[in-house]
Amino acid sequence: MTGTHLSKTDLDARWRLEESLLRTRPGRDGRPAATERPPGGTELRFRASVAQEGMWQSLRGGPGSTPALIAGGLRLSGPLDTAALEEAWNDVAARHDNLRSSLRMEDGRLRQVIAPSVRLSVPVVDLAPGGLERFTRQEVDLSFDLSAGPLARLRLLKTAPDEHIAFLIMHHIIGDGRALEVLVRDLGACYLARAAGGQPVLPPLPLRYGDFAESHRALVEGVRAAEVSAYWVERLRGAVPAELPTDLRPPTEPTPYGALLDVPVPQEVFRRLDKLARSARTTVYTLGLAAFQVTLSRASGQRDICVRAPISYRDGADVQDLVADFSNDVVVRTDLSGNPTFTELIAKVAEETNRDFMHHDVPAHLLEPHLDEPGLLDRLFHVQFTAENDIAVAAELGELSVERVIPPMPYISRPLSLRLRYDESGARSLAIYSTDVFSQGRVVRFVEEFHAVLAEMAVHGERRVFGQDLGAKSR
Repeated sequence: MTGTHLSKTDLDARWRLEESLLRTRPGRDGRPAATERPPGGTELRFRASVAQEGMWQSLRGGPGSTPALIAGGLRLSGPLDTAALEEAWNDVAARHDNLRSSLRMEDGRLRQVIAPSVRLSVPVVDLAPGGLERFTRQEVDLSFDLSAGPLARLRLLKTAPDEHIAFLIMHHIIGDGRALEVLVRDLGACYLARAAGGQPVLPPLPLRYGDFAESHRALVEGVRAAEVSAYWVERLRGAVPAELPTDLRPPTEPTPYGALLDVPVPQEVFRRLDKLARSARTTVYTLGLAAFQVTLSRASGQRDICVRAPISYRDGADVQDLVADFSNDVVVRTDLSGNPTFTELIAKVAEETNRDFMHHDVPAHLLEPHLDEPGLLDRLFHVQFTAENDIAVAAELGELSVERVIPPMPYISRPLSLRLRYDESGARSLAIYSTDVFSQGRVVRFVEEFHAVLAEMAVHGERRVFGQDLGAKSR
């Protein structure tokens, strides 16, 4: 995740992980890798990763549970070779184990089963104007059978004779946001080769997910687990959920329905924000997080603000190009009761978030039993912030022009999430919110308030976040 802070004190954990990964590779000490491909094209089986076990537990909510899915789309304009695209999708599935996987409970343990081969179709669907939202809901409701697989689908939505949307959806248990970027990149490379009548040639992956799963388990269930758990027990003592600026009365029967609001950050605001990140030797993530916490605090009057922060642990080069879920969640907590200046707040958030991210190793389902209050993490996770670089998409693919499409996901996992996405040309805020408790107008105002805090922060670092008068009372 863009904005993750890594310091020298975090290298010990990384070195332990990389060392354990090295020990699982064939040739290091004569032992085979944990997931060495079995002979005869038979299924490959191994214990699911710690992260997968945690997600499996969270999915036991029954009918109506929010689907744990990731979706993306590419608008392809020009002459598309649909047969070549289907072949390319199968090439990608052959390359990445998780695209041929299923998960099953066997002897009381969750195991991942990798099929030696699969044959995937890419159906072409005629899409009426304005029909993407309806199609997305249908695909999300179709969901996936975890015990059977495959756990990703590619569909071609035909919107005009020479215009299509390649719609990709996968279960979160096998992939994260970076995995979506990997799939898009590999699919494009394989398509170009197939369209030209050739065979795709991609560099071999240095590691298989099963090897990582075994090594990562040894890390998070060992001595490190006790250290991390002790940190969070102390860090979250007395923490309460952030109060959200909702404006609707919750219904008697809550629903999982939500909406997405996409608002560009004013160009001049982002330019100044980017300049401030460089001069303060911090990141856009840190600045955005601080502004988000101030916005929540100003709206509610609450001064102890806890926010869920997804973090990626794709630290080593070996895992950068794997299709898998390398995400975990931590709580970033900031005490604003002293009414700091923006400059002081930025330094505080940078230091504390850096420390929090250094203790990301243990997933929530293993950490929860150690905390003082049952269900505390779930309550603190009800509001989320992240900042990330936009997924890089090539503007052309052979004779095709390419444009990224964000499918309108119909369900939400929490009442409010804010994503600050940016690249060299600018930034935008994506607010994902529950339509049970937020009107669109209230979310529009909240995002405008967030942008106003960003602007104030970027220009007036000496100002106190709640004003001078209140600062005097606080002290």
